[in-house]
Amino acid sequence: MSKQTNAVFLVADISGYTRFMKMHEVSLNHAKQIVVRLLKAMIKAAKPPLKVAELEGDAVFFYAPCSGKDFKKVTDSVKKQIVNLFAAFKQELYTMTLMDICECQACMSAGDLKLKQVVHTGEAELEYINKTDKLFGVDVIVVHRMLKNSVPSNEYIMMTDTAYGNFTDFYGLKPEKYRENFDGIGEVDTQVFYADDIFNLPGFTQPESVKPSFKERMFWKLKLAPKTLLGFIGIRTMKGNYRNLPE
Repeated sequence: MSKQTNAVFLVADISGYTRFMKMHEVSLNHAKQIVVRLLKAMIKAAKPPLKVAELEGDAVFFYAPCSGKDFKKVTDSVKKQIVNLFAAFKQELYTMTLMDICECQACMSAGDLKLKQVVHTGEAELEYINKTDKLFGVDVIVVHRMLKNSVPSNEYIMMTDTAYGNFTDFYGLKPEKYRENFDGIGEVDTQVFYADDIFNLPGFTQPESVKPSFKERMFWKLKLAPKTLLGFIGIRTMKGNYRNLPE
């Protein structure tokens, strides 16, 4: 039986994922492991009421169910976690650079990856399928359509006017307004906050320069081992089919 809920919908999307995976054909395993670490870092940073709805290749789809009486409490929590997701992403990238293990193209250019987040509020139908809640509804479609937009940046937060109205404010930052025409949805007014402004917020946790332990470095080296082993035995090219990668 389906259940209807109001919710905050958030998609945290790794910018440059497709180009990153296609460009690093030789070091494909390394590129994959880097993206996996970043996704895991964001999932670990997310706290209730934010839940993982789906893993979508280069993105995590979160939602936070809420009722009328606790809506303000939920939006305040999600507001904090938006900032925490940026911090976790940046820290994980920085930690990987401190590993200083591999000089392949994927590992050396991981720092070019960025994070964008899109946020919408609305309703969804929850269906329990194969021991997992699946979300359906127009508002679920809207938050995913938001990933394709006209913002001239790859590191930002985009909120629909509906979401921004429910948040009432975003740490006093002044947004830029964009009117987007989303496929199958039509025109939607949005508010965009750029990452540089978020990184300068007083409470933003900057990446810490803590050298990874020997155990952490060895575990990471084992994760990267398939490419290293292939190179050792003389196989330096890993061919793959990239037609199904998301744009």
